[in-house]
Amino acid sequence: MKTFITILLLLATFYNIYAAENILRIKGNISGITNDTLIVQLIDIETSRMTESKTCRTEGGNFDISIPTEKVSYLAITYKTLSEGKTTKKDLSYIAVPGEELIINSTAEGICVEGTQFYNDYKQFEVFNKTFQTKWRQLNLDFASQRDMPGANVDSLKQVFSGKADAMRHTISEEAMDYIRKNPSSEISIVMLNNVFCTDIDHASTLLDSTARNGRFKAYIDFLVKKAHTDAVRLKASKTIKEGNFAPDFTLTDINGNKLTLSSLRGKYVILDFWGSWCGWCIKGMPEMKKYYEKYRDRMEILGIACNDKEPKWKAAVEKHQLPWLHVLNGTPDDVTAQYNITGYPTKIVLDSEGRILKIVSGESPEFYTFIDERVEGGR
Repeated sequence: MKTFITILLLLATFYNIYAAENILRIKGNISGITNDTLIVQLIDIETSRMTESKTCRTEGGNFDISIPTEKVSYLAITYKTLSEGKTTKKDLSYIAVPGEELIINSTAEGICVEGTQFYNDYKQFEVFNKTFQTKWRQLNLDFASQRDMPGANVDSLKQVFSGKADAMRHTISEEAMDYIRKNPSSEISIVMLNNVFCTDIDHASTLLDSTARNGRFKAYIDFLVKKAHTDAVRLKASKTIKEGNFAPDFTLTDINGNKLTLSSLRGKYVILDFWGSWCGWCIKGMPEMKKYYEKYRDRMEILGIACNDKEPKWKAAVEKHQLPWLHVLNGTPDDVTAQYNITGYPTKIVLDSEGRILKIVSGESPEFYTFIDERVEGGR
């Protein structure tokens, strides 16, 4: 019996240790909170989906809440404050780390964090960011004031301030890399990768030592590196995806499970239709698209590229709406939205028979169909 009780005590101790390692405790005081609840959410780093949500009652701005988390995630905290009779919604964002304690308090300088070692060190990251946020705000204010001056050449000003913005991004990146170089084993150096320019991310990640690279932030590092690679592709695409340029080739998996390469469609006009089963405006435009496909299908092909979609929902939408053209699913294996810098849905890109970009239309617009009539029917 005594042995049995000892085993139970050991199991209980093990459970408590395990539970503590998979809990993030958040406490502190925020002045001016008007409602009696504070909402805490965990967001999965790779999928951007909420994985956990909890509410906490507050008394006089004080709060204390624990939320389960088994891996490094994004942390979002929402509350409301009252100032001069006006209620304002506030959002705070941090990195959620299992087994740590985050303390958030209002000070004369604003919201400050401390806590266990990670969050004590996190203050360095916040100070770094605050410095450049102030500079960004000033840059935007300078642009706005010069843009609004009588006789201002807005296009010229945009070029000037775009150059200044690029220079600032590189300065931020260089300073972040300098921090990483001096603190190769720090987990804050990993968080600092967020400030490294996308084309420098591979080099920056090699500055971390093996302890940091292979520790509890390993998946976070992998995500940041992957995201930076995508951002670099988008950056290039923002300069090359223009009317008159050749469309980059790609290969995706079609609705029958076969590989389909864009260049195999040469010889006809091709419409790249970036859409999704979840996109109301995309679905709304399908009847008109079907009319034009039937009208010009001897000279024109439509390639529907389903984006941010799950395979079953994509296939069900094609079947439900009886879409007769070619269909592929983005991200199998290439992310074509990055190659084409797609930022909204639907986006339609018209290519000529040799693969040149003739027209880029975002949203559902009569302009698209007018252009098709002019170019395809006119044979130009």
